[in-house]
Amino acid sequence: MNTTKPSKFLAILAAIVGGLLLLGGCSAAVGYLGLPLVISTKNVLTAQLGQIAAIFLGLVSGGLAFWHGLASLLGRPSRPLKLPPAYLFWILFALTLGLGNLLLATHVAEAYLFPLLFLLSATLPTGAALAFAYRRLGWPVTWRQAALILAAGSTLSIAIAILLEGFLPYLYYLLIKPLGYLVKEFLSILSPGGPEMLERLFFSPLLVFFFLYIALQAPLPEEFAKALGPAFMGRRIQNERQAFAVGLASGAGFAILENMLYEGLYAHLSGWSWGGITLLRGIGAVNHSLWTAIIALALFRERERKPGWFGRILRAYLLSVLLHTLWNGGFEAFVYLTGLDYYAGLGPSLSVYGLYIEVLLVVFLAVLSAGMWWLLRRYIIQLGKEVQPDLIPVRITRRALAGWALACALVIIPIGAALGPAWNAIRAMLVGAIIPAP
Repeated sequence: MNTTKPSKFLAILAAIVGGLLLLGGCSAAVGYLGLPLVISTKNVLTAQLGQIAAIFLGLVSGGLAFWHGLASLLGRPSRPLKLPPAYLFWILFALTLGLGNLLLATHVAEAYLFPLLFLLSATLPTGAALAFAYRRLGWPVTWRQAALILAAGSTLSIAIAILLEGFLPYLYYLLIKPLGYLVKEFLSILSPGGPEMLERLFFSPLLVFFFLYIALQAPLPEEFAKALGPAFMGRRIQNERQAFAVGLASGAGFAILENMLYEGLYAHLSGWSWGGITLLRGIGAVNHSLWTAIIALALFRERERKPGWFGRILRAYLLSVLLHTLWNGGFEAFVYLTGLDYYAGLGPSLSVYGLYIEVLLVVFLAVLSAGMWWLLRRYIIQLGKEVQPDLIPVRITRRALAGWALACALVIIPIGAALGPAWNAIRAMLVGAIIPAP
């Protein structure tokens, strides 16, 4: 798989950082078990979700880094990473989504049980994307490579992105301040409100300014930060398939933490809110992985630094930034509008030709995600032409189909019940059947 001698320095660094993260994860686990005893019921769920994110960073990311760093120091070989079929991840995700909605609707031990489902719902779709790609690429990375790069994506990349996103706005302010007239136009567009607000926005230069700001705000620093892990591996990457797979793992580590961030914003609400945003993030699970893989592949192809290498890497980077900007432009608008609807208590009020803007944004994001899956498949086909055994499709058994049908039912029934007016009647019927009225 990889004949390059392991780097002792990187192994020591991974073991030290992993050990420190493990200690933090153990502390978070103690807090997770004890918080419901000391915090009021109203705020305990939000605190528990923060604890479960810390547990993932510490016990999962830190554990992977420590174990594989130590194994590298001991000279133990690492086996190729082989994951279960992707459809198993999706079945488990559907079950998790259904059970999570049920717990939020019934408030049954949600402080302890829901955070575990919350963690699974953030990780399983990214695991499905990795399983889908790695199987068709011929399992190009080892457990150690994938574990370390995934840990780097969820720790190093997150930390660098936070630092850059905290510093760059000051630079943007200096560059954008002369365009202050757009702010006045923005206020003039929003202040009247009404059903034609979006039509005015779409014909305004502010729309271009909005997407430019979205690109500067997150995609530029985040795509740079996520590419650091693959860049550090350098010549340890042996071929294009391995480079692409390493980029996928780095993006997956970053995506899991970002999933927790956005899904956690909606977890304290009932009904479709958490389930809907989690399903939407699940459909787009390929996004961060693919965008980082594009850059990682370009870094490998230009490792010899032939004339024009910087321009070719820059084009790959800007392509990832562009795709990221398209997603963020729709998703951040969706988060803003749904949050506005919730805190204002008015319900959806912005419409375009009779359709709720939230529905249009969901359709846009779903179509964009489908395009990302198609693009991932195109890359895999090009990179995996020489791989024969692992390109054979996995046979889906009847048991798997039955499990998928059950999972779909568990998703649809709780969401439909929570959304529909029949939920109170159903709950009353169930409670009445269990505890008869005197």
